[in-house]
Amino acid sequence: MKSKSTHFQLLPILLGFFVMGFCDIVGISSDYVQKTFNWSDTMTGFVPSMVFIWFLFLGIPIGNKMSQWGRKNTVLLSFGITVIGMFLPLVSYNGAICLVAFALLGMGNTILQISLNPLLKNVLTNPKYLASGLTAGQVVKALSSLAGPEIVLLALHYFGEEYWYYCFPILGTITLISAI
Repeated sequence: MKSKSTHFQLLPILLGFFVMGFCDIVGISSDYVQKTFNWSDTMTGFVPSMVFIWFLFLGIPIGNKMSQWGRKNTVLLSFGITVIGMFLPLVSYNGAICLVAFALLGMGNTILQISLNPLLKNVLTNPKYLASGLTAGQVVKALSSLAGPEIVLLALHYFGEEYWYYCFPILGTITLISAI
């Protein structure tokens, strides 16, 4: 890292890695969705697929479009999709909306994972620092994965079990701050 400006440019990218870890709340969230909507175990097991299947469908097309759109713009697109998905349950909370919200979370996360590492490579131009930067990003993502269930528990504590989904706007706000 060559200057303070590089450190300043690295901060939003590390926040992007933090946002990347949000998809890991799908595990704890699927239990609450099942309780709320009386879903079967099969339907509840489908919820994680709504998040992670997008790698199959979006991986190559987004990778190809990223050079046209630009790495930064692709990351911002992923943030936008994630924010929409995180605030959607506040508009209308039902089973279909939850599936759409999880799908948007998965799409945003897929696009973020595809575009964030190349963006990091743009900022850390010295190849000596790239591995360290990627490792730092994964540490931040792991911290987010650890914090995600705690944010769900925070929403449970303050708003009650029937409003567990209030964790989504908390995560959406963090995503919006990261985008800004």
